[in-house]
Amino acid sequence: MNDSKKGNSVLFLDESGDHDLIMIDPEYPIFVLAGCIIDFQYEEKVLTATLNKFKEDFFGNKEIVLHLAEYTRDGKGYEKLRDKDLRGEFYAGLNKIIKDAEFDLVACIIDKNEHIKHYKNAIDPYLLSLEVIVERFVMFLKEKKAKGVIIAESRGQQLDNQLSLAFLDLKISGTRFLRPIDIAESITDFRIRKKDENIPGLQLVDSVITPIGRRYLNKRNFYIAYDVIKSKFRKHSCGKYRGYGLIILPKKQIGQPPHPQ
Repeated sequence: MNDSKKGNSVLFLDESGDHDLIMIDPEYPIFVLAGCIIDFQYEEKVLTATLNKFKEDFFGNKEIVLHLAEYTRDGKGYEKLRDKDLRGEFYAGLNKIIKDAEFDLVACIIDKNEHIKHYKNAIDPYLLSLEVIVERFVMFLKEKKAKGVIIAESRGQQLDNQLSLAFLDLKISGTRFLRPIDIAESITDFRIRKKDENIPGLQLVDSVITPIGRRYLNKRNFYIAYDVIKSKFRKHSCGKYRGYGLIILPKKQIGQPPHPQ
């Protein structure tokens, strides 16, 4: 077994948007952190084989890394998708892979404008959302009586160092709902990996995270069907996913219109 995946489940973590609370992009004023929880054997054997075949079929190259920002813009390696028919087949195939894949999705959306309105000393969106995602992952692992690891996508050395320290702080201090021992006993490892390492789980979460943000902003999702994504959110036994697989912060107050779903 790969040392980075000791445990039963892996949470592959990625982000959409930036965590800057000063210069907020009016076109995308949110930060989204999301993770796909996947059984490590399924990811290494089934998901890897599925993605490799998909990439071989379309590009003749299983080493190409699926990256939404590239394939939606016909970027390097994806020039063939300029053909309308092939492009349609590519997205139909990718949606089917996501629909058929066995994973649980957890995501935290932070509306940055509302965040700074609600809190005088607003916490960094990445740190806040990391706490939320770790809480849901530990709860998932406890329900399954399992152990897990987290693999996050690299964002550069400085930000990676900050992220590693943030996770270490959670292990030392705990959260509002978890004791430090709950985190330490459930999550056996935390790793940061680069995009070009061609890790299937990171490519899966990369494909679903931006559509989650676009849905919140009432923007159209042209490529990945939101209904497919919605079906993957971690759910309560009653079927409810808000608060379990999808967390939106700050929470709406009574009398405010509901968040898009």
